Amino acid sequence: MYLVSNAEMRRLDRYTIEEVGIPAIVLMENAAAGVAEWAAELTPEGGRIVVAAGRGNNGGDGLAAARRLASRGFSVDVWLGTSPDRLTGEAAIQWRALQHWPVNVHVDDGSSDWRELWEGADLIVDALLGTGLSRPVDIRLGRVIDGINASNRPVLAVDLPSGLDGDTGRIMGTAIRARWTLCLGWAKRGLVMGEGPRCAGAWRVWDIGLAPEGPERLGANRVRLIQEEEVRTWMPRRPYDANKGHYGHLLVMAGHGRMWGAALMSAVSAYRAGAGLVTVAVRGDAVPPWLGIHPELMTAFWNLPEEAPALVEGKQALVVGPGLVRFDGDVPWLKALLGKVRCAVVDAGALEIWKEAIEGGWRPAARVVVTPHPKEMARLTGLDTAEVQADRIEVARRVARSCGCTVVLKGAYTVVAGEDEEVWVNPTGNPGMATGGTGDVLAGVIGSLLAQGLPPGRAAAAGVYLHGLAGDLAAQAEGLASMVATDVIAQLGPAIRQVVERG
Repeated sequence: MYLVSNAEMRRLDRYTIEEVGIPAIVLMENAAAGVAEWAAELTPEGGRIVVAAGRGNNGGDGLAAARRLASRGFSVDVWLGTSPDRLTGEAAIQWRALQHWPVNVHVDDGSSDWRELWEGADLIVDALLGTGLSRPVDIRLGRVIDGINASNRPVLAVDLPSGLDGDTGRIMGTAIRARWTLCLGWAKRGLVMGEGPRCAGAWRVWDIGLAPEGPERLGANRVRLIQEEEVRTWMPRRPYDANKGHYGHLLVMAGHGRMWGAALMSAVSAYRAGAGLVTVAVRGDAVPPWLGIHPELMTAFWNLPEEAPALVEGKQALVVGPGLVRFDGDVPWLKALLGKVRCAVVDAGALEIWKEAIEGGWRPAARVVVTPHPKEMARLTGLDTAEVQADRIEVARRVARSCGCTVVLKGAYTVVAGEDEEVWVNPTGNPGMATGGTGDVLAGVIGSLLAQGLPPGRAAAAGVYLHGLAGDLAAQAEGLASMVATDVIAQLGPAIRQVVERG
């Protein structure tokens, strides 16, 4: 599923209208059909629906939906945010048509209090502003939006919650807090960025008849929402005559004693995600305590930095960073490691080392996946955390481009930016995963998929999807407040089975 920008959406509309020849009024009618369909599902039979319509195409969608809802037998009120004689284009056509249906119309005069109108609705349809918003909401319309929010009535937003930036999810002064959002044509990036998830509620996409080849033809296909069916096609198959050598050997470079748990969770997660063999490289001579609990894990030891690179030889992938603390000579150590392996996950304690290693222009032979959370990304880029969060897609894409790696920017709707600048956004996961160790689990899952032969972009995208899905299953079993990282590990098998077996 594509996630498009505001500018891309305008180009897709224009392409369908001007090149394909489908009139704009047809697209608007198709949009209205979707709005009316969902609004009817959400409203009791014969209930009262209030459509708040602005002056642009979003308002035209709302006017057309109001007409269709009235035909279905609902009691429909339309609040119009401008004088009817100021409507133009398709919105003006919809206004003229609406006069022939039994709809109560309220034209805003800038001074009335519409509280009773909002509070009397079974459902409010927000058709005030669409993707054309480029500046903060004006004071007059802001009061309307705040009044709708204060009514505590359920809101269905058309395309985007009014006041939300469709590119970044930033609130432009104030914004509708919708319970549902119907995306028209293609989903907008702002739904999964910034305040988008809070404002949009549950959302779905409605086909309004845009030309299906549009995203590919116009280059609007570079950001996608990861879909289960995609992950299913990427997952390695298990033929009847397979052996452990088919599924790769992963090396996890562990830290010191008090941080062994991080490496253990990465290693066990790698096995759960399908790796054939997993070795944990421990610094020091102490026998790690997990051997009795997980005897399937192999162990190697290193003391001096120059001893570690030899451990990578013969491995298909490397995970470095979980439980790692910095030490003298760690930059040449990491360079040597990344020169001995085909692909690697650089996580946690290794991220700062990696940053220093590449600052002089050095690039590793290995194809690297870096997995920072927002604070780590801020340290890598010199931005502050708020700047990272303000435009997660572009920040991740910029780092991927400049460093020649795959970037996994963790958080709600994790962003994966590939070496080729394709971007995937992950829909799975939940706030219960904001607990120690879940990042180590993710590193192990991605490392496992790399060892099994997936290219870095797909390994990262599939990894974050499966990790988030396992987190969702863990939340169902344990609850958001009580789940821990090992609960996510326990659900990796069911998550993978769910994805693979549905096909």
